[in-house]
Amino acid sequence: MKTSHPALRRLLPLLVPAALVLTPSAPFARPLPDDRASLPVNAASGAEARLQAQGWLTLRAAPDATEARLQLTPPAGGWKLDACAELAVPVRNLSPFPVRVVLHVDDHKSRAREPNPLRRGVRAELALPAGNQVHWLIVPLAGPADEAPPADRYRSLVVMPHEFVRRGVVEAARVRQVRLVLPDVAAGAAISVGPLEGRGTPAPLANWTPDKIFPLVDLYGQYRHRDWPEKITREADFTARRDAENQDLAAHARPADWDRFGGWAKGPQREATGFFRTEKIDGRWWLIDPEGRLFWSHGVVRVGTRVRVGGIYHGTPLPDREHYFELPPAGSPYAAFFGTEPESTRGYYVGRPNHAVYDHLEANLSRKFGAGWVNAYATEAQRRLASWGLNTIANSSDPAVYERRQTPYTAIVYSAPMGDAQFRLAGSKGNWGKLPDPFDPGWAKRMRDTLRADLKSALNDPWCLGFFVDNELNWSTSTYVAECTLASPATQHAKRAFLTSLQARYADIAALNTAWGTRHATWDGWLAATDIPDLKRAAVRSDLEAFTAQYLEAYFSGCRAAVKAESPHHLYLGCRFAQGANPLVMGIAVRHCDVISINRYATLVSDVALPDGLDRPILIGEFHFGALDRGPLAPALVPVPDQAARATAYAVYVESALRNPHVIGTHWFQYFDQPTTGRFDGENYQTGLVDICDTPYRETVGAVRQIASRLYELRNGASRPAAPAPAPSLAEP
Repeated sequence: MKTSHPALRRLLPLLVPAALVLTPSAPFARPLPDDRASLPVNAASGAEARLQAQGWLTLRAAPDATEARLQLTPPAGGWKLDACAELAVPVRNLSPFPVRVVLHVDDHKSRAREPNPLRRGVRAELALPAGNQVHWLIVPLAGPADEAPPADRYRSLVVMPHEFVRRGVVEAARVRQVRLVLPDVAAGAAISVGPLEGRGTPAPLANWTPDKIFPLVDLYGQYRHRDWPEKITREADFTARRDAENQDLAAHARPADWDRFGGWAKGPQREATGFFRTEKIDGRWWLIDPEGRLFWSHGVVRVGTRVRVGGIYHGTPLPDREHYFELPPAGSPYAAFFGTEPESTRGYYVGRPNHAVYDHLEANLSRKFGAGWVNAYATEAQRRLASWGLNTIANSSDPAVYERRQTPYTAIVYSAPMGDAQFRLAGSKGNWGKLPDPFDPGWAKRMRDTLRADLKSALNDPWCLGFFVDNELNWSTSTYVAECTLASPATQHAKRAFLTSLQARYADIAALNTAWGTRHATWDGWLAATDIPDLKRAAVRSDLEAFTAQYLEAYFSGCRAAVKAESPHHLYLGCRFAQGANPLVMGIAVRHCDVISINRYATLVSDVALPDGLDRPILIGEFHFGALDRGPLAPALVPVPDQAARATAYAVYVESALRNPHVIGTHWFQYFDQPTTGRFDGENYQTGLVDICDTPYRETVGAVRQIASRLYELRNGASRPAAPAPAPSLAEP
């Protein structure tokens, strides 16, 4: 690991939700006693914890650890945090290199949030620089449950307006523990943890009547109760913004050292195959463009107005939330942007097919560009990408944009239908659906049929980098897939494949029962059962890991075969891991994927690498930062204080990727902001390079242009690490 990231100091004041450099205790700070003086045996894992002077605690990673954890709990009676706005933890880095630290704050509902804590505001993260300076990790706190607004007034919003409900998710009066995690440690990693503090006082909530609160958004979909620079206030503003941006785009040309694909025209010439491929050169992985030039993928996800995740979603849902909106009357030209969408894959609108929506974004594009807005916005998107220095239209983008073949793009196919049980493992769970069943005889055919039907234009297109298959599947532990298979019904094809493998291993059911400690009367009894045997038994764990490996081999080989059968020259870009995956999954994925794709929401990716002995190029499929100083109600999965901080965070993140020899690109999530009142699943984050009114965030765009102007200089000049980078986090802590 490098001893220092060259841009790290620019990032320190900007991290989640605030990393206060050399900041003393805030006003109204309250010390919080904990159990560090007599740590329980299980308080630290993967590390040694020792109490030092003045109540500071040293956490030193074990030599062979890939992750270190520390858990601190309050004394009897708990912490008195109900009058505090936030919980803060001071930390120092005792290592000679940067260390990533994540703070989790748990209340009585944390276990229910565990499948997806990053989306729920219960953690803070910091990349600690080398040195012994004090930095603060801070998590905002929520008020009591009865202080929250009535559920029937605020539906399907990941984050509600802070004017009417306290910041934070963790209930202040019911905090039961804090956890500090070093997710991807190197040898010698150590931090020091100071006394915890409850800080600040909650801001008073606006005591408004419903008729003053609602509607929440104006005719353009912007939040009504705040103002900010560049907020649209009248129809004429759209024309003025369009004209001003035309001048900006004319003044900023595409990087001069790029070829027509966005590759490095002034760099070395490699073999040209007519399609994108990968190559490792002098210890660094690269993409090679169709003309044989070095290519690093600097991209943005979802360039388009609609969300393509199996079904096509757009706008913001209306049922049970009509009071949120100021909507156009019947007969208005903007009434054309009412519509419907399929039932949601998650959240409030699951089980509600063809529910009504209104699409503020498309209505605003119509205001800006007129009757021909569909063509005009696609043209504008291509002009922006060139001017901003983005050379990839990334996942889930609009074919009407990428089929112009002016900018390279990626495509995605889902190996099993989203929101449907067909070809899915019934006993599994996941944020984006259940796991596929690669043993189903119709699974591979369905995937190939989808490629031919839905992605026909991308097949054998030189402008297409390659195909992702699936998104953020839940891989969990090395036995998880087998556990899900056991929990599935007897008709599940994967379960029958598991049965066949066990019958080959054990002479009869009695032999299995002896090894597993079970009491199945027959093999049919085993097949019908859905309980999970004792994972502490060596034979159980061995058999479950063996079947998980068998499943993974069938899944990844099947996905590769489908992609190569329909488009043999394209890259199989993997399954878009959420943050990372366990070594068993990674080891098998590497055998079949041309590229390992990882959606990595963090502050840096200097540390991203595959487990020891594995070598494939890594593509960052998603990342972003967001703030609350503009219209959206929710900042992002990785919040920062304001737009200036957002721009700096972008530059630091992408530069860290350019300096990582394993990483071949970063794809920002996403082109447009999510709706203020939430998309199909309630997400309402400031995700965009462009807002809901099609106005670019000039600070972030400036950072994108700055990185693009030095893209190949940075990549080619990136120094190699002195030692292998540590493995990625095996699972979301």
